[in-house]
Amino acid sequence: MFPMLYQNKINKRGFKTAFLIFLSFGFILSLTSCGGKTAWLAFDDEPTVYQIPIHGKTVTEVLENAGYALGDGDRVLVNGVRTDAMQDITIKKGDTIQVRRAYPITIHDDGENRTILTSARTVGQALWENQIAISASDYISIPVETIIDQALSIEIRRSNLVTIQVDGKQITGSASAQTVGDALAQTGVSLQNLDYSIPSEEEALPADGIIQVMRVSEEILLVEEVIPYETEYVADAEMDLDQLKIVQAGQSGLSVSRVRVRTENGEEILRETEESWIAQTPVSQKTAYGTKITIQTTSTADGTIEYWRAVTVTANSYHDTGYKTASGKWPEYGMMAVSSSWWPYMKGASFYIPGYGVAVVEDKCRACEGNMLIDLFIPTEQYVPWHKTVTLYFLTPVPASIKYVLP
Repeated sequence: MFPMLYQNKINKRGFKTAFLIFLSFGFILSLTSCGGKTAWLAFDDEPTVYQIPIHGKTVTEVLENAGYALGDGDRVLVNGVRTDAMQDITIKKGDTIQVRRAYPITIHDDGENRTILTSARTVGQALWENQIAISASDYISIPVETIIDQALSIEIRRSNLVTIQVDGKQITGSASAQTVGDALAQTGVSLQNLDYSIPSEEEALPADGIIQVMRVSEEILLVEEVIPYETEYVADAEMDLDQLKIVQAGQSGLSVSRVRVRTENGEEILRETEESWIAQTPVSQKTAYGTKITIQTTSTADGTIEYWRAVTVTANSYHDTGYKTASGKWPEYGMMAVSSSWWPYMKGASFYIPGYGVAVVEDKCRACEGNMLIDLFIPTEQYVPWHKTVTLYFLTPVPASIKYVLP
């Protein structure tokens, strides 16, 4: 004897049929008496295959006579070929009738909602049959290859044109993203480390679809800077005036700074010093200068002069500017101008300049700052511009205040 299982079967449309199922050698057969021709009936959503009698001119009649009913939108295939269930057709013995149940699908398509009743096998097929096109860049909440075996709700978000300015070029593509960050991801543009976008990743995709990507990089630099050494002057009474001797050589120091440099799209936008330290301390130079003064005489075109100091300078001629001198006098031949650093020590002192004669310091010379320069006054009617290197003799008497090292 074959093993037997008795069950009460209620089909999808509420029809009740009693079956006694024989299970033998892998076949599932109905115990329903089928003295005449029979066909096989299968439902996509059921594992059981039924044997039914063939009574009727259409598939609908055959199914109804066997106790089954079709619902709205159900799809019928006879031997794998889609068939109109209401048309006359000859169902032969052993034919297979396959019923694919229809399910409602609610589609939310970019703000437009519609519901379709479909017996398509997959989501993609259902959309295609209802002329709902999906592009590769559109978003669909359920994969198109999903088998339809229940009612579904599907969201479709259409892609928009985006233009991305990145790495010196412009990329155009389509994206169904709602945010800038997702749009970048869909178009294969990634933000790394400190990179950012305009608008920002979290913002909604702009109406014009334009996104600018800012490539940001940072580097840490160690910047070295030489620290000049200072010179300390030490008086030496054994050395002649204007004689200098290095007693201790100076050594420059070195400072190091850690600097953070940030660039955006290759352009430096920030340079910030985070820390600085002295890597090498400078060593001051010690220079001895002579303070021994010797009164000397020399013969000149203007006769013998007595002097206590002589230095080499560059002399320039200048003429009346319409202003009084720094000492409050109107300029005249025999007046000399010196730098403001010499002025406190030489104001009113007398000097001899070969080729010019005796001159008294009565004025300041702005152009003489930081240099061994002097200006010699020439009356306007005799003025000829010239400059030359001369010996400047400091005439006696020796002043009470002496600048031993001339700036």
